[in-house]
Amino acid sequence: MTVEETSHINKLRELMNDTEELLQFGTWQWDVASDKMSWSEGMYRIMGYDRQSAPQLSDEFYLSHVHPQDAEEFRHIRSNAIATRTPFEYTYRLTTHQQEQRIINIKMKFVLDGQGEVVKGVAINRDVTEKTQMLHDLMHYKRIVGQKEEFLNVGNWELDMATNRMTWSDGMYQLLGYRPEDRKEEMDLVEFYRLHMQPDEQRKANNAIQEIINNGETYVRQSMLITKDGTVKAVEVFGKVLKDQQGNASRVLGTVRDITRLKEYEQELEVKVQELNRSNHDLEEFAYVASHDLQEPLRKLTTFGERLKNKCADQLTDEGSLYLNRMMASAENMRILIENLLEFSRVTRNQVSFEKKDLGVVIQEVLNDQDLEVEEGKVEVQVGGMPTVEAVTTQMRQLFGNLLNNAIKFRRKGVLPMIRISSEHLTRKEKDKLKLRSNQPYYRIEFADNGIGFEEAYSEKIFQLFQRLHGKAEYPGSGMGLAICRKITDNHKGLIMASSIPGQGSTFSIILPEMQVP
Repeated sequence: MTVEETSHINKLRELMNDTEELLQFGTWQWDVASDKMSWSEGMYRIMGYDRQSAPQLSDEFYLSHVHPQDAEEFRHIRSNAIATRTPFEYTYRLTTHQQEQRIINIKMKFVLDGQGEVVKGVAINRDVTEKTQMLHDLMHYKRIVGQKEEFLNVGNWELDMATNRMTWSDGMYQLLGYRPEDRKEEMDLVEFYRLHMQPDEQRKANNAIQEIINNGETYVRQSMLITKDGTVKAVEVFGKVLKDQQGNASRVLGTVRDITRLKEYEQELEVKVQELNRSNHDLEEFAYVASHDLQEPLRKLTTFGERLKNKCADQLTDEGSLYLNRMMASAENMRILIENLLEFSRVTRNQVSFEKKDLGVVIQEVLNDQDLEVEEGKVEVQVGGMPTVEAVTTQMRQLFGNLLNNAIKFRRKGVLPMIRISSEHLTRKEKDKLKLRSNQPYYRIEFADNGIGFEEAYSEKIFQLFQRLHGKAEYPGSGMGLAICRKITDNHKGLIMASSIPGQGSTFSIILPEMQVP
């Protein structure tokens, strides 16, 4: 052999070795009579040996690295293949010299002598560990997706615009009342899907897909489907267009979600809301009529009480005068209560329009309406920058007036009342915590005072009708002021909350949207 031929053979060996390493395979031969083997470099790499350290190669040595169960089955398959003189393929588990677990695929054929007897086995081993793991992961993922689709009543589909062929997930079959095994390869899923739609729904679906192909990328629509057993389901369909490099629509990806139960819940909720609104309306009408009609007998009671006091006071005993004064005081409390109840009804009943209003102007108007306590320095009020929001001016004036009056009324003896009014934007995190619309601006307006405060346990109770935490003798009132405040914030799609430390003061927080979005 010439030097040139030797060099050429060596280059071919290097090329073969590089190919085996790149494609993770190895070749080998097995002499049936002697039980000896010869391995390529790729086989040594797969098995974790090198030519210098490897012991004598034999069939038994090789099979000692194969999982016992697989080795037994391998021998059985090979024996049958030798008997029938046919090639075979087998995938099995193998442990390398470094104790690494690998998955190997073997393809083997046989060399026969002149009498047709098998003398050699020639094989190629391919390391498919990563491929097997990827296939396992893919099957696991598919199983998870299938379980998720079944749990969420969701199906996924894809439409190829060039061929007008549709592919489905198992969830689509389940939505329509079929089993995944009912699928047929030759089935036209586009037509099959249309069979489960009414004609007008077919037209709407075609128009929706054509619309996003021409003018957009995504669409969401609600539709009705008829299942295999004739059940009508309400579904929500989401579609997204994928475009090629030229900007043409190539595929449409979609999801179908069963919203039948959600629709039923919405209908049930709508009925309950209507019943609640009707009940609230009846209660509001009753409160308005009852309180309005109570004023006439109350005026007579007050009038005759005043006449009795003016004309017959000298004829009454001390005990009689005491009873009369108590009666007059109770009538006055009743008058205040009825007026507040009527005011509460007006806030609920009145249908008024919203307008953009600078809340700083409203607060200044409220301060101007207060008595001389603020003007003469008996109360200190600090007002920060206020936002402009869409609001009902009269209701905002009443809201701020009630809170200001509360702060002045529940002062600590011997301490100058200090009231700080401030505002700030709500952060996204704060809106999420309060379950408000994240895409809409909200403001927090705070009234903080240094008054007597209250226990935190009462922070919700104080907004209920007729709730009082203190006696009327010490702090007069009907217990309606804060209930009216909450009703006003409800009317403005806002919130009102209170926090306090007894003996240190209270803070009332009003949350208002910048705009009244429907």
